[in-house]
Amino acid sequence: MVETLSYTRGNLPHWLVADHAYFVTIRLSGTIPKSVLTELQAERDALAKANANEEASTELARRQFVRVERCLHAVDNSRDWLTRPGVPEIVLANLDWLEKQRGWQVYTATVLANHVHLLLRNNEGHSAELLADLGQYKNYVARQANGVLGRTGAFWAREGFDHWCRDEAKVIGVARYICANPVKTGLVKEWTDWPWTRCVEWLRPAPGAAGS
Repeated sequence: MVETLSYTRGNLPHWLVADHAYFVTIRLSGTIPKSVLTELQAERDALAKANANEEASTELARRQFVRVERCLHAVDNSRDWLTRPGVPEIVLANLDWLEKQRGWQVYTATVLANHVHLLLRNNEGHSAELLADLGQYKNYVARQANGVLGRTGAFWAREGFDHWCRDEAKVIGVARYICANPVKTGLVKEWTDWPWTRCVEWLRPAPGAAGS
């Protein structure tokens, strides 16, 4: 039996449960066309009117994630702040705050031009604080990155995608998916060649496996 800690719809459903890993995607502000965001919102509104349960809402979020991911990989990279000099190092370095101060173990992470994928789990019983902790993390990164870039204004999109992994097989699959991102977008041939991917030893895909 999965223990639900909280469930909120907001603009996106967030289903937080105890003692499970989470697959999280955070993206830069302005990276999804407004027309797509409007369509996604209409789908969520329709589901809400149907009084759908948590599982149906979360399944819709997964389907919408696939569409958003395609949009992120198809952009013209005019917003490529995350891979500009000095910025990916900031994104990865601040993960230490999540681990040391908030008890999150970051299993896998990759930084691409306009979004970041994370696979993480809380080992200190604070899974319910995922959104609050990610909010603080994003604020830290935004301030530092804007300073490096010499810009002001919104850095991250307000909400990201998150869903929990039901079992170890899902955790392994998500880790492979995250590592494969730079390979599938043609940035590198092997996932280990991308300088802004990190993965714990027990989840590291074999050579060639992440791109398959």
